[in-house]
Amino acid sequence: MAVAAAMAMIGAGSAIAQSYPVKPVRMIVPFAPGGRVEAVARILADALSKDLGQPFLVESRAGAGGSIGADFVAKSAPDGHTLLLSSAGVLAILPNVDKKLPYDSVKDFTPVARLIEGFTYIGAYPGLPAKTVAEMVALAKAKPETLGYASSGIGTYSHLAGELVRIASGAPIKHIPYRGSGPALNDIVAGHVALMIGGELGDLAKAGKIRMLATTNEIRSPDFPDVPTMKEIGFPQFVVNSWVGLAGPAGMDKAIGDKLNVTLKRVIADPAVQEKLRTLGGEPAYLPAEPFGKLIKDEVGIYADIISKAGLKFD
Repeated sequence: MAVAAAMAMIGAGSAIAQSYPVKPVRMIVPFAPGGRVEAVARILADALSKDLGQPFLVESRAGAGGSIGADFVAKSAPDGHTLLLSSAGVLAILPNVDKKLPYDSVKDFTPVARLIEGFTYIGAYPGLPAKTVAEMVALAKAKPETLGYASSGIGTYSHLAGELVRIASGAPIKHIPYRGSGPALNDIVAGHVALMIGGELGDLAKAGKIRMLATTNEIRSPDFPDVPTMKEIGFPQFVVNSWVGLAGPAGMDKAIGDKLNVTLKRVIADPAVQEKLRTLGGEPAYLPAEPFGKLIKDEVGIYADIISKAGLKFD
């Protein structure tokens, strides 16, 4: 009887996977239109629509740091027709910043796949008399709390990445939060703030308006092969990067997740798709459901540790 029941479940899962999707799929982006995550969503939605035979519709549901869109997906039917395309900020950082979140980023979602990793850089105003991280640290220690680093806001990825730089290097740099990355970038270009840690610096660096000191990723960026990693310059435990991944509501049938995974792996392997993603500053980095779920859980802990060591308090 047990064997028969198991075979019936396998058969049911197979039937679900074969028919999925049976209607248009909503791909929720928890940010305002115009950002990198939405651009990634549109690239993937176009490819998935062609591959799976139903429209994948990108829908922005912004607000509350991304929690509004994430909560909408968490409370949707787990039939695979409402998905969340999210960043590390929403699923790994926000749970440590907002203790009143209406969802649990580990328990209330079904991980599908990580799709891209973004490069994170330590960038400096070109007029700053520091061309390396070591020189920046020495400069900061010579004048404690006078060297500021910009972020796109309190509790954001760029804020916590900056805190990790401060903790790991021992440089007494001061956090200067902005309302979004745009104003922060404007002020580092103008020299009103000395440093910024984030993934939005590439175009300005190519234009000579920002000096790259290092990347916090495991490997050097193909766009900036001369910029060393933090590991290379003496910080072996320092690896932090942003990512974008796909998830569904908790309880989504494994057969649906498997079908999406097979399709996404094929899509991400397409050189044309890879080239489009790289123009957005992301490196294709497919990771299937189980290790992606572990990554989310692990990073919730990593950011909790950064917040604890930095002594940060959030309302």
